[in-house]
Amino acid sequence: MIPIWLGIIIIAIIIEVVTIDLVSIWFATGAIIALITCLLGISQTIQIALFIIITIVCAIIVRPLAKKYMRGNIERTNYDRVIGKHGLITKTITADNKGEVKVMSTLWLASSIDNTTINEGEYCEILAVEGAHLVVKKIER
Repeated sequence: MIPIWLGIIIIAIIIEVVTIDLVSIWFATGAIIALITCLLGISQTIQIALFIIITIVCAIIVRPLAKKYMRGNIERTNYDRVIGKHGLITKTITADNKGEVKVMSTLWLASSIDNTTINEGEYCEILAVEGAHLVVKKIER
């Protein structure tokens, strides 16, 4: 059984290094415990049972904690900060042409959510970001 456990460990680690998704590492962990029990002369049934139990426990309990820890701090950018903000139309938006919106001191290309015309000098609310432009709606003041 030693070659089997070593094979599982090696294959699982290689897959984990390639994917970096915390999926196969738990198989390697279970196989390491099974290998240790094999070296201690414990029966194959217990080795297999420990392999399955350790793999499942690690995948269910440790994986979510590890993913949360590895995610780290997410740096917010202007991309998602502008949604919900109000902006000033600096170039008229029409159904056929994108206009320009100044929001948070930055100029963005923009289109209207309902293809209505929003004139220069009017205000809008940013609803979404699609590619490199904003989707906005006119604010009635």
